[in-house]
Amino acid sequence: MRTLFRTTLCIFLFLSIISLPMTSSSEGNPAEGYHDYDAMTTALKQLASRNPQIAKLKSIGKTLKGRDIWMMQISGTKGLSPLEKQALLICGNLEGDFVIGSEVALGIAEYLVDGYGKDEKVTKALDTRTFYIMPRLNPDGAELFFGDLLQEHAGNLKPRDEDYDWQIDEDGPEDLNGDGMITLMRVKDKEGDWFIDEKDSRLMKKKEAGTPVAKLYKIYPEGIDNDGDELYNEDGLGGFNINRNFPHNFGYKPKGLGVYPVSEVETQSIIDFFTRYVPEFKKQPHKNICGVLLFSKFDNLAAGTGIESGTPTFPEPPRVAQSAGMPRMMFFMGRRGGQPAQQQPRPTDPQLKKTNAQDTPLFENVSKNYKEITGIKSAVSEKPAGSMLEWAYFQYGVPTFSANLWSLREEEKAPAAKMKRDVQTGSTQSKPAQAGTARTGTMDRQAMMRQFMQRSSPTATPTQSSGNEDKWLKWIDEKNNGEGFVAWTKFDHKQLGEVEIGGFVPHVRTNPKADQIPELSKSHAEFALYLTSQFAEIVLDEPEVKKLGSDLYELKVKIHNKGKFPYATAMGQRTGHINSIMLRMKFEDDDKMKLFGGAKRMDTPTLEAGAEKEFKWLIISPAGKKIDVTVWAQNGGGTSKKTVVLK
Repeated sequence: MRTLFRTTLCIFLFLSIISLPMTSSSEGNPAEGYHDYDAMTTALKQLASRNPQIAKLKSIGKTLKGRDIWMMQISGTKGLSPLEKQALLICGNLEGDFVIGSEVALGIAEYLVDGYGKDEKVTKALDTRTFYIMPRLNPDGAELFFGDLLQEHAGNLKPRDEDYDWQIDEDGPEDLNGDGMITLMRVKDKEGDWFIDEKDSRLMKKKEAGTPVAKLYKIYPEGIDNDGDELYNEDGLGGFNINRNFPHNFGYKPKGLGVYPVSEVETQSIIDFFTRYVPEFKKQPHKNICGVLLFSKFDNLAAGTGIESGTPTFPEPPRVAQSAGMPRMMFFMGRRGGQPAQQQPRPTDPQLKKTNAQDTPLFENVSKNYKEITGIKSAVSEKPAGSMLEWAYFQYGVPTFSANLWSLREEEKAPAAKMKRDVQTGSTQSKPAQAGTARTGTMDRQAMMRQFMQRSSPTATPTQSSGNEDKWLKWIDEKNNGEGFVAWTKFDHKQLGEVEIGGFVPHVRTNPKADQIPELSKSHAEFALYLTSQFAEIVLDEPEVKKLGSDLYELKVKIHNKGKFPYATAMGQRTGHINSIMLRMKFEDDDKMKLFGGAKRMDTPTLEAGAEKEFKWLIISPAGKKIDVTVWAQNGGGTSKKTVVLK
């Protein structure tokens, strides 16, 4: 009997453990308290089942690993249908390792569903607005956060030949010292580009003129050269960062074959959600999106206002050094007859890179309110390239905002940090050097590819004091109990000899501890409610009729925008994605009623916040006839209809 009891108890405990909704493991695990894919799926399904009248869960696509990209639609039971209400789209976890974004997006969904019918602001918002929430746009990449081996990986998991050697993912990092994480290796090398910071030996500084060669180091991601090409970990986990894969300002450093705008299924799924025509609805059902809120490593709320794109870069082919004995190929461009070729001007990039000046006040006002609502006064952000932030504003045309939820914060007295670094070029953090030096004279294919890949970005970035690493160390020392940096320790590397392994603990600078999730979720839920309260609200006033003579009438109609946002941003007017405000008249009797000039339908591309517009018509008609006046404003509250009698 006792044996049976113990067996039953063990089974009960086992089932209890495997049904826990969140990851929970040993102390120091950054994923503790976060939801992995299965737990996130369960949480979303349970949330939808709590109030199925307002919450609908749908998959908008599947990843290469077969995981669903979940979208939850949340809208109240009153007012227009969910597809007719103005909508806010909220997306998180575009970068695979920025998992805090998915937790806060999930928290916002819970805040809305649980608050409906109880909280006045939530109830009012859901009865007039729709929320589309996609907590985890990169579920494959995010799963690495929950693995036994800690490593940072911003991309998805699509296999790719990243070093062009016809092999896939054959040279990834290894945990050489067995501490359960991938950090960095530093090794003394006279051809290195780094030296140890004299003020803090944990940091590496970029070499300067006059730096003694005896002090120089090379830095590599932790691991070995698996394929013998003198490069370290250059072809590890495949994939591409979803938040660098959008078709605006797209650029990339060498990441192998098959990289192009919208090359990833996750990117395709979100763009399809915006733009796909659905025969069932006989329209593009999600053109009701009036604003986008992203949780990503880019920030235009606390790190500045508006959107300023970075400079995209593309792989630069290696140049072959010409030896005296090599044949020389000459190409002449210009007129025939051997006349000197004229230098051609560099092509200009037609893509817009900065916020339209007319939209600047909108972004500035939202940023100001974000700081007040969330209490986050500053953040650090790179300039985006190929991001959803850029695409949704510059190409789709709606106000788009991104919050970096876990960032260095300036002191209260200091001004907010600006978007200071270019995501593709001009970064304050140079990339690790790679083994091997270019040969002079004829270069074989392997040497050419080595030189090519030396310009690439491997799986890790060196620690140095010229960027923010010194500030992160100060935060670790003063506010994180000294946890978050692995001390440099000597290790006998089978290929490099004596190296030191150390660096920042993976994810310490990307995701906060789980105890901060509730407050971040609450404050950003309140910010999301604020955003939806700012949407344009197009109102149709009562039509006015004035009799001018026998069977001649003047009809005057006025519309105005009661919202805080314009009906369409200046960028939205440029893209053409935002449907115009349409005002239309319908006569009771077309045979006896005639319009004296003009048209029964009038389109207005936008209406600024607080602005109004008046329309006048002359109508020839017998007295007593009716006219229906309808205004349709998809991004401004839907359809309004008034009926007037000519008298």
